[in-house]
Amino acid sequence: MLPSAEDSYFNFDVVGGCNYHASLVFEDGKTWLARFRVPNHNTPPLVERNFDRQSEYATYKFLAGLSVPMMPKVYGVADDCDPTNAVGAGYLFLEKLPGRPATWYNATERQKETFLRQLADIYIGLQRLPLDMIGRLHMARGSGLLEVGPAFFEYSIAGEAVPLGPFKHTSDYYKARIEQHISLLQNGELTSPNPVDAYLVYMTLLSNLPRNDSNPRYIQHLDSRDANFLVDDEYNITGVIDWELAIVMPNYSAFQSPLLLFDIGDVYQKGLSTPSLEEAKFADILKEKGHEDLAKLASQKLGFRLEQCIIEDPCSRQFIPLFSGWWKLVNPSEEFDFAPWRAAALKKYGHGGLSEKLNG
Repeated sequence: MLPSAEDSYFNFDVVGGCNYHASLVFEDGKTWLARFRVPNHNTPPLVERNFDRQSEYATYKFLAGLSVPMMPKVYGVADDCDPTNAVGAGYLFLEKLPGRPATWYNATERQKETFLRQLADIYIGLQRLPLDMIGRLHMARGSGLLEVGPAFFEYSIAGEAVPLGPFKHTSDYYKARIEQHISLLQNGELTSPNPVDAYLVYMTLLSNLPRNDSNPRYIQHLDSRDANFLVDDEYNITGVIDWELAIVMPNYSAFQSPLLLFDIGDVYQKGLSTPSLEEAKFADILKEKGHEDLAKLASQKLGFRLEQCIIEDPCSRQFIPLFSGWWKLVNPSEEFDFAPWRAAALKKYGHGGLSEKLNG
């Protein structure tokens, strides 16, 4: 039940890229955050908005099983356009954690050491929470139990949301995602200055999907920038926030190093997938703590490379280094040259019905 107006007040103090965050302050000094979606032209359809919010709620419930107290408690959730929602807009109520967003480039070496050791503890804790399917967490209707649900949605001709997933096999998940992009490209819903190149990329990815395995799946935070880690002045981690789009994935995606440790120049400009100095240091800490398996996963970028090739437009300035980085991971004995690759791919896969758009 919501507190009465006499017992609390709202303070809209933070606006992120997708959400308002309002402080809900109680008489006893406790503070919650009320999270509301920012309405704009990029807002997902209603079904997806509600699913994202419910999935984030379920993810926080799941993370309560961690032995490290760095995840906010969650107190309530409601959907947009729900007649029983007294607030009138979809919301998520969660604990307001202490600390401030990390600014990694300003941190001292001592602060980084403190941070990385605690980050290693988070990884070790997450490894104790295995799941068996690829998808996003939600609370099952009726039972209210946590389960892995759809990974994403597509839409019928009538505009109805069609959930896809959960998926048992890694290749089935990536196949469904890439085929959805091909379909959107061919019907014009996904635009690109050169749709043929986009089609050739997708077909090449389909021909080189990761192998299926029987390893457990784990929750992955999809936006592991420094701003989503709260820290104190010594860089002790006080919270990990913004799990809105978290998804259960294979271990090589879930336990890759967070984005804040990447050498951006190497990754986005040079097409290199070798660990940065800070990734290597993080891996060393994991080894020191007795987790050689996590250290190896934190030192590779297969999941990141594949994901970037799916979502990045081939005409963007950074695409060729990104695609080159993925290519060299799946074909380690081969160098990558865009022009010969394109010619060979065009011969193998054709234009995909998009040839009339090549110069249009």
